[in-house]
Amino acid sequence: MSRIRDEKVWIHYTMRQAASWRLQLVERMNNPLSKTTLLAVGTLAVAALTSSTATAQGDVLNMDPESKWSVNGDFRFRLEFNDNAGSVDRHRQRMRFRIGGTYDFSDRVTLGVRAITGNADDPNNPHVDLGSVFNSMEISIDRLFFAYKPAEVDGLTIVGGKFANPIFRNPVYGEFVWDADVQPEGLGFIYGCDEGCGIFEGLRFYGGQVAVLEQGGGEDAWATMVGFDLSKDTSDDSSVDFGVSYSYFGDLTPDGSTGQISGDLATGAHGNALTGAETTSDYGIVDVVAAFNVDNFVVSAEMISNQRAADGVGDTGVALGGAVKTDAGKFYYTYATIEQDSVLTAVSQDDLLMATNFDSHMLGWKMPLTDNSGLHVWVMASEPNEMLAGAVDDTVYRFRVDWNLNF
Repeated sequence: MSRIRDEKVWIHYTMRQAASWRLQLVERMNNPLSKTTLLAVGTLAVAALTSSTATAQGDVLNMDPESKWSVNGDFRFRLEFNDNAGSVDRHRQRMRFRIGGTYDFSDRVTLGVRAITGNADDPNNPHVDLGSVFNSMEISIDRLFFAYKPAEVDGLTIVGGKFANPIFRNPVYGEFVWDADVQPEGLGFIYGCDEGCGIFEGLRFYGGQVAVLEQGGGEDAWATMVGFDLSKDTSDDSSVDFGVSYSYFGDLTPDGSTGQISGDLATGAHGNALTGAETTSDYGIVDVVAAFNVDNFVVSAEMISNQRAADGVGDTGVALGGAVKTDAGKFYYTYATIEQDSVLTAVSQDDLLMATNFDSHMLGWKMPLTDNSGLHVWVMASEPNEMLAGAVDDTVYRFRVDWNLNF
């Protein structure tokens, strides 16, 4: 009874406050005040009304009183040194900041959001280069989604909006097909279990219809993702992980697009093949990943194949790697050979100095410094896989030192 009485008092108070603010707004309408002032007052009034309405309708929405926000984020400071063949070397300092959270309306409905630094027009890159004559940094939203777990189907989650990519990734380095910074947008599902999966310790199926380009003056561009992955213990201290995904991209240069998508592709000798303003190949990329874990050691193999590549254009990629955790940190190594149209450069990795058509080596060390911070030192060397027109027959190097803080 006391709680109900308190809620009625709060509702009465907030409605009085809202009425008072409305009177103030009427008076100020005749005053030449700034739009910023009016916007601030209006926002407060809406917030008060929303609060009272949510309280009054809490039983109707069946909201769990234990529901709450869960907030997390990370910060990175990076030193990067680039040894470019055939052009000027580039060395820079970079930063990245991300903060996001989820709100559980109940055990079945969740809303999620995340804000990041970086250019909103470059989804592969949330980093900001220092040295822009002290200009302020951009902040944008790279995730905004809902997740719904229907009670009728145990283990099923439906997601919609702009969400994290559910694709199964190579545990050593997993961004050759999909950059981890690229967040798909559309509608998807994940179905699986973490225990009680029969002979498997983990099993997932996932899929989604992804909007690539929506336009009012022409056709849309879209993509479909489907896949599965599983985990199986082979002994008390060893296990096998295996996953397959297929990413099908529709027409990437639809009528009326005026090259909007092809403008996001890496081009030239280390980009996707183009015929005029259109991609030479279509894209239907199969990505197969297998990993074997023993104690603190893992070895992985990845096979990439574009099943819809044009004749005469490279369509295959292979990555082999290993990692070991020690008292001095985690050490890892990956070798990869990626042919020109085996990946779609608009969504694939941008860590290496070559976007595609390369043979590369990646060596790194991750060292925890505190409970929530660590050092990541890594070096990458890349050279052309095929000497296409404009390719430089030389090896290029990228060296990075990252300090990462998580909260």
